[in-house]
Amino acid sequence: MSRLLGDIGTIEWGRRTRGILGRGEQARFMAAVCLQTARALPQVLGARKGGSGPDPSELTPPDSAFAREVVEACSELGPAVIEHSYRSYLFARALGVVEGIECDEEALFATTMFHDHAFPQMDLLTDRCFAVAGAVAAERILESSPLSEELRRDVLDAICLHINPWVDRERGAIQYLAHDGIALDVVGMRAGEIDRAGAGRVFERHPRHRFNGLAETLMRPHGRRVHGCRAGALFRTGFGQALKLSPWAPFEKAEASSV
Repeated sequence: MSRLLGDIGTIEWGRRTRGILGRGEQARFMAAVCLQTARALPQVLGARKGGSGPDPSELTPPDSAFAREVVEACSELGPAVIEHSYRSYLFARALGVVEGIECDEEALFATTMFHDHAFPQMDLLTDRCFAVAGAVAAERILESSPLSEELRRDVLDAICLHINPWVDRERGAIQYLAHDGIALDVVGMRAGEIDRAGAGRVFERHPRHRFNGLAETLMRPHGRRVHGCRAGALFRTGFGQALKLSPWAPFEKAEASSV
């Protein structure tokens, strides 16, 4: 998979291309999506019956001065995006427990909180991928952060990579865990590796606010508007259906019925 994607989705690739896939890159990216879907779909469907593993509700985000600055910088993203970002952090940390992977918690938190930073401006983006735009916005905020230059680079890399179908562990702990934590919250990838009751408690603490519906509403038109971006390639290879097949769909329906 890593050879199929090459450097597609990295921060260096994003800066060079604005997140626009070349013709050959589009074919490789869509092939990678199909391969990952074939591998992950049985796990996602199986996770509807429940999962076992670390309880993500027992984990907590960092409460440092920097973490509070990150939260403040994301205050205008809206509850659906903010709560998705919190859940992604908790799920990423839980998957780190599963694999015994440790990483800088502040850097991971900054990644998950900033990864959809461009969502409110999606309608204005016409020439670049929203993940690349989000990384550019995060870079300005991180310039004055206590994170090392290497960690800041890892955060930006992870933000750019988060919509790839797969991120190798060798790419870096921040990149790997952030990607899988975000994918777990959106489509249920690896959901069978964490405690389902614990996931339910996370949803109580950080409601979904029908995030999957919002993601489709924003990302599908973005994919059409920004020709060659990864969002468009994702929807051409079934991402819309993956959003609907998520094991978390019952939680979103329950939230909607209680309103």
